[in-house]
Amino acid sequence: MARYTHIIDKKGRVIVPARLRENLTGTLHITGNLDPGYLTLYTSEQFNSIRAQLLQLSGTDPDVRRFQRFIIGEAVVCEIDSQGRISVSSNLWDLIGVGPGDEICFIDMIDKVEICSEQFYQEQKAHEDPIAGLDLSKFDVKGL
Repeated sequence: MARYTHIIDKKGRVIVPARLRENLTGTLHITGNLDPGYLTLYTSEQFNSIRAQLLQLSGTDPDVRRFQRFIIGEAVVCEIDSQGRISVSSNLWDLIGVGPGDEICFIDMIDKVEICSEQFYQEQKAHEDPIAGLDLSKFDVKGL
């Protein structure tokens, strides 16, 4: 549970932080995120579970089809290479407005990894209200 930064190389590859690689073995799936400006990296097990749930939704609903296209249709399969990198398509990098030479953030969310540009992350952080202003009663999380 941390945030790491790395730079995209000229071929669209990026090093996955070593601490994250410990839990990201085998085939990985990277796709769009529900929040604009982010991508999400899943293990195959996690992605297959999400895909199965999405495919059980009614295909006659245009919103369902749009949602399926965004999450399933945009997904790219990748593996971590011997140098600890993943190769991400330019289409996905375009979704978050980055390219070769740009610095990105990996945000460990335990069950997935969110990816965004460092610039976007800093801008979001600067414009968000302090968490102290949130009504935490609706989350029902004890011990905070």
